[in-house]
Amino acid sequence: MDKIKDKIKEYWKDPVWSKVIASGVLAVLGGLFYLMKKIILSISLKEIYESIRTFLLIRIEISMWIFLLTSLVLIILIINYLLLFLSNVKKKIFYKENSIKEERPNASEPSTTLFSSRMAKTFPGLRGLEWFNSPSESTNRLQMLLQNPLTYKNGTLNCESDPIWWFRGTSSFFISKFNKIGRSKVLMDISQLKIKKIAAYHGDSYFRDFVYVETSAELPTGVREISKEEIQKYIKEFGYYQEEYGLIKYLLFWKKPIKREHYEDGATKVWGKIIDASDAELRIRYLSKYNFIIAAKGSPYNSRKFEDESKYYLDGLLTNEVDFDEFFTFLKTFKKKEYY
Repeated sequence: MDKIKDKIKEYWKDPVWSKVIASGVLAVLGGLFYLMKKIILSISLKEIYESIRTFLLIRIEISMWIFLLTSLVLIILIINYLLLFLSNVKKKIFYKENSIKEERPNASEPSTTLFSSRMAKTFPGLRGLEWFNSPSESTNRLQMLLQNPLTYKNGTLNCESDPIWWFRGTSSFFISKFNKIGRSKVLMDISQLKIKKIAAYHGDSYFRDFVYVETSAELPTGVREISKEEIQKYIKEFGYYQEEYGLIKYLLFWKKPIKREHYEDGATKVWGKIIDASDAELRIRYLSKYNFIIAAKGSPYNSRKFEDESKYYLDGLLTNEVDFDEFFTFLKTFKKKEYY
């Protein structure tokens, strides 16, 4: 190749050969120009326009696909980054909450005294009965009333370690956890509640203090079929309908509901695959209206009389067959020593 290049340079430097080469180049270029001219003249302007239009459309289509694909990739990257960021934030918050978690304090006062003190701070200036019909305000008040600590250590008969309870007919239990999870939605231990309204009573007889809580119906989780007939049947018998289910961690920090049976078995099926559910959380939600009262463990409502007679009033309040004044009059009949 180098020899050929050297030979061309040699001929180009020669005056005669340089003219011959130049003439040859001009002849070739002239021939190409004549050929292109013939081709151009043989094509109409319409054909040229159509060719350019087709080319541009193809380029635009390709550019649009490139744009869409690029945008999709960017969106996926942004979402992935956001999810990772939120996951890290949650871990930091969770770690912080656990790292600064204080040891339970000693039980140092009777539950009725403790609850009355909390009522005064949650409902300052309240003397008697007052309604709070705003779901958001009701939720905020409950969050103030049921802030930590809710359980204590070294409790005694007079100074209980589990001072605040909820009561409804023959059902009752102490409250150990209360978290606001939405504008009007809370998690009280394992029960998810959509707060509708509350009525607070704080009077001269501190041991009678209570908060009446009424919740709205929620939609079913969809993990199993629940007919309207089934719901109505349970409401007629028990006064309300509740759905029990499990919650498993799903897609980073999201949680997915599973059947109660799967929660009990410690495994479930997701996208056709059996996965471990041993760390699932038990949940209850109410698919009908629901109500109960919150009071001190040592209150007179923690009694056989309340168990036997309160269901009539609480069920009637949900169906508008009982007026709240009737229920309030019933509660005022309880005496201080009427508990076990």
